[in-house]
Amino acid sequence: MPQTSPARTPVAGLDWRTAIDVALPEDAFPTALASQAPPGRFTAGHPGHFPGQATMADLLNLAGRLIAVGYVGWDWRPVAWTSTDADQWALVEIGRAQPTEPAFAVALTPLPGADGVVAVGRSGQHPVAWTSPDGGAWTERDVPVVDGLTDWDRMTAVASGPLGILAGGSVGPELFERRARFWRSTDGVAWTPVADDPGFDGAEVTAIIPVADGWLALGRLGTGQRTTGSVAWRSPDGDHWTRIDDPDLARGWVRSVARAGDGSLVAVGSQPDEIGAYAWRSTDEGRTWALAPEEPSRTYAGGKGKARMMDVTVTPTGLLAVGNVVDVQFGTGESWITTDGVRWDRSPDQPPMGQAEPSAVVPFEGRFVMVGTFGAPDNYIPRAWISPPG
Repeated sequence: MPQTSPARTPVAGLDWRTAIDVALPEDAFPTALASQAPPGRFTAGHPGHFPGQATMADLLNLAGRLIAVGYVGWDWRPVAWTSTDADQWALVEIGRAQPTEPAFAVALTPLPGADGVVAVGRSGQHPVAWTSPDGGAWTERDVPVVDGLTDWDRMTAVASGPLGILAGGSVGPELFERRARFWRSTDGVAWTPVADDPGFDGAEVTAIIPVADGWLALGRLGTGQRTTGSVAWRSPDGDHWTRIDDPDLARGWVRSVARAGDGSLVAVGSQPDEIGAYAWRSTDEGRTWALAPEEPSRTYAGGKGKARMMDVTVTPTGLLAVGNVVDVQFGTGESWITTDGVRWDRSPDQPPMGQAEPSAVVPFEGRFVMVGTFGAPDNYIPRAWISPPG
């Protein structure tokens, strides 16, 4: 008789199921228009595909309430989702229902004291922030810039810590050279732009984390359309920054950073061309970095496909990173777990991850929850996934 393999025991952080219901913006996914190209300004889609898109870009767990932010690709406006059980997600409008210019919410962090959340992004050429007590109602906040409204300013990352709130981003054209930018706030309402610095040249902030003696920021080098490497900055107060051109960081594209249980900092991302997922470790608060050796678990299709880590979080036994791999055209969602930040185990092939692009992950009630999109490259449909306890 043929023998069957024993059932595999699900592993926390490697095995996932799809959340039951993530609310969709009705104007972005109207059934009657599903085969039409959308008319008007700020629209997306192709004939035969959904006329609009929606993206869940970032996620946090605020005292047992999950809050995600992102944007709708119908009229390009910021939106949020909330959930108390990880299975049912309600849609919340953040900004104007019909914005006069494209607007995006891309990152969020708890307010000091966990009294709410702040999301950041941009509206047209202007950086913008939104605050909310619980993710259910949002207030838009003006964000000043250093040089006046002479170029495209954008917020791309935000974090909170003992020194308050720090946001980072860049200024410069959408496709060409950029300079890193920072903003400080104590409450997410009033923001102070940080003066320009020669160390900001050619970079855009991608991740921020508080450290023992101030702040650490990480960023990508290159232009708006091509990444060539990464860089770090350290600051005692958020105002004065020292650039760190570490040779190992310069080899890849950092997307996210977390503090491991042993006190070290672990950053994740990919090669600049995204051919392999990369991970870095620092044991001196971000002053120097060591790139983890390449391994089969972080490459794909024999090194001919793409593999990238987009976010990382702490687990009881180490770290969990999420991202995706792409072979030719269609991607597959992936996750990786590690005990040391150096050797990573990758999730097995599983139906819930087909055509998935996870962007953020958090611990939630003994489990893990990640959010992102499903259906690329033509349809970007918001989706959430849940991993078993562990």
